[in-house]
Amino acid sequence: MKDALSRGIGGKRKQADPILPEDEAVIWEKGIFGMNNAEPLQNTVFFYCCMLFGLKGHDEHHSLECNQFLLGEDNRGKFIEFRGRSTKTFKGGLAHKELHNKQIRHYCQPGDRCMANFFKIYLDALGNEGPFYRRSLAGSPPRYGSQLVGVNKLKSMMKVICEKAGLKGNFTNHSGKRTCATALYQKGVDEQDIMGRTGHRSEMGVRAYKRGNTDIACTVSKALDPPELKCPKKEPEEACGHLVDISNKMNVRVPEKLEAGGSSTYSYNNCTFISYQ
Repeated sequence: MKDALSRGIGGKRKQADPILPEDEAVIWEKGIFGMNNAEPLQNTVFFYCCMLFGLKGHDEHHSLECNQFLLGEDNRGKFIEFRGRSTKTFKGGLAHKELHNKQIRHYCQPGDRCMANFFKIYLDALGNEGPFYRRSLAGSPPRYGSQLVGVNKLKSMMKVICEKAGLKGNFTNHSGKRTCATALYQKGVDEQDIMGRTGHRSEMGVRAYKRGNTDIACTVSKALDPPELKCPKKEPEEACGHLVDISNKMNVRVPEKLEAGGSSTYSYNNCTFISYQ
């Protein structure tokens, strides 16, 4: 292992790329997200289940049920409440008696892309019961059949969404959870609160999912750069001679000929002119 690392093998860890805000905007602009048809609506719900609630892979998605989502509204606005069950980091039983399953309340921003509205339309189309991912049917409004979405389709769902948008990178279902951690990190959210969303039980685990952006990299680089060379300032008298106050003159003649065959005169009002001679 050490010998392989010394030869440069295994030095770079392959990870899923997060989806940046500008990439997310492209997905919306190309109509891959939406609520008018079943497929765009399911794409939207899938992506934001990953991003808002830190779901990963296909196992957590495949076992989702409609009754794990509660829609409501209080004085802070509309919200989606997610109630998690058994996951990779929470199995229940005596071994995890001090732990709690994931319970997240996400408050949605009002507007055309309010996620509470998207989830309501999706859950209503499913009858608000049963498995959360089912085969989409053609037509509008969105409709879904009784057949479940296959495991293989769930595994590649994020990859297909990004390919349709023309995004370049290593995008997998883990990209959604990594997007969640990265977005919160870049907004300065505390690691403990990030762990509450992603479900990580250790700070080391959540740090592996975070990625800084270019602005952060530039700030770090600037802080570590050598100090700038400062030129000594010279007094105007030393640099250019003495100062002449011509502020009382209303008309200033430009000695240089600006046009062929003559010179130009400019009029200035309420101005102070300093001539360096």
